[in-house]
Amino acid sequence: MTIINVKKEDISQAYFDATDLKRTLNSYTSIDDNGKEVNTKDLKRIHGGTDNEDTAGDLIDNILWHIENMYKQIEEEKS
Repeated sequence: MTIINVKKEDISQAYFDATDLKRTLNSYTSIDDNGKEVNTKDLKRIHGGTDNEDTAGDLIDNILWHIENMYKQIEEEKS
């Protein structure tokens, strides 16, 4: 495993950007592959070129979870 130094400020910026993206996804509608209007966050996520049931909203929630987890790990290392 490679250890890298990450600044708390970088994690904070990534978190705030991801939060802004989540709000943006929640604010707009799009047309899905079937011509149905859906909230942008509910568009199906394309993962590795395959179609699945995860949505863009699920993806941003996963990203936010990982950012929060990194922040917690940094805090624990300081203790």
